[in-house]
Amino acid sequence: MDDINGQSLSLLSPPSSVHVPYQVVDALSVKPYSKMQNHFNQEDPQCCICLVEYEDGDEVRVLPCHHEFHKTCIDEWLKNVHRICPVCRDDVCKSGSSHAKR
Repeated sequence: MDDINGQSLSLLSPPSSVHVPYQVVDALSVKPYSKMQNHFNQEDPQCCICLVEYEDGDEVRVLPCHHEFHKTCIDEWLKNVHRICPVCRDDVCKSGSSHAKR
């Protein structure tokens, strides 16, 4: 137990507590939200981070797992808080993310 107590907290932190490099976040796709394109979408048309409904023309960032968020909300989340998708918990830095949109 003494060995564990002597280790750095960074060694014990899960990958989700590490932010995403800015250049990785900036490389993720961005699209304008359109109510017409999402008419048949079964998900609620709101950002899961700020819980505000999308409006036509809002900038929406699409993660590799295909979940979408307001660009400003997810950029702050990824660059300063977590490296995982807030919905499916997929690691954004993993190459070849394969989760389908839920």
